[in-house]
Amino acid sequence: MNIVEYDDRYAERWDRFVLEQPNGTFFHLTGWKRAVERTFGHQAHYLLALQGEQVAAVLPLFLVRSRLFGRFLVSNPFAVYGGICTDDEEARRLLIRRTEQLAADLKVDYAEFRNRSLDPSPWPHSDLYVTFIEDLPQDPEDCLRNLPRKARAAARQSIEFDLQAEFSLDQLDRHYQLNAVQMRRLGSPGLPRAWFRALAEEFSDRSTILTVTHQQQPIASVLVFLFRDTVMPYYSGSLAEYNHVHPNNFMYLKLMEYGVGQGYRRFDFGRSRIDTGPYRFKKHQGFTPQPLMYQFYLHRAEEIPSVNPSNPKFDIPKLIWRKLPLPVTKWLGPKLVRGIP
Repeated sequence: MNIVEYDDRYAERWDRFVLEQPNGTFFHLTGWKRAVERTFGHQAHYLLALQGEQVAAVLPLFLVRSRLFGRFLVSNPFAVYGGICTDDEEARRLLIRRTEQLAADLKVDYAEFRNRSLDPSPWPHSDLYVTFIEDLPQDPEDCLRNLPRKARAAARQSIEFDLQAEFSLDQLDRHYQLNAVQMRRLGSPGLPRAWFRALAEEFSDRSTILTVTHQQQPIASVLVFLFRDTVMPYYSGSLAEYNHVHPNNFMYLKLMEYGVGQGYRRFDFGRSRIDTGPYRFKKHQGFTPQPLMYQFYLHRAEEIPSVNPSNPKFDIPKLIWRKLPLPVTKWLGPKLVRGIP
């Protein structure tokens, strides 16, 4: 079995393999590579394990250089899932060893695999994050019925406010604006408009945008990825002054109904840090947290890095960020977020 570097001649075989593998994710597709390279310029080190001409495993990796956080490899940047995609243990071992060698060659501090489950390697892991995935019902009308009592009441109230839902990638600019507002409110650097445009272009057949309006005013939006049998809301945004009409309850109810209507079977509510607002909201919607096993190869670093909003070191920067004018955060955010993938 050989480990080779990816080039474009492998693109079709790579994506076909990801789609066939149970542990393949949306973020393993080569479109993610192209979008990251195009928007952020990070250097890709995509690896394949080949048994003859057959793909036995794939591993997406990016080298990230950050003035604030050093040099590191990550699989996958701006993604909640990554790591080695395979069911072949020999291929897995070879790719782990190649990653360790690559970390030494590139003189990085660490390598991070954003695994769904624990990889059989000696690398330490973090249990900071969980994900939320549940089966969808067969009938769209059961989406409301199946919500827990309080969540169902909030969704019914949102319907009474005559909110409207629209599905279209043409809503990209409105989505970007709502996401930028929300990221400022959270005290986090926002992503560039070019990132959302790149994703929409790379995944035009695997994504949509759901926009919620109230009296023709866009008040909430979410970029949705569609992968195999799963609907996955990913980047969202909303206006806090409309919280009283429960736009998020309405938005995710309509997204579940849309998923059922389009024949999807599962709803992936995505990653959250334990005991945060999004974590509690998703549990409130009846979703059960499932641990994510992010693993780290510590090459130069002595401990697992803590580059996340739970780190108390970011408390003051978050407070300052919330007070900055929105045009400033929209200009400065993309310059910062490039090194915080």
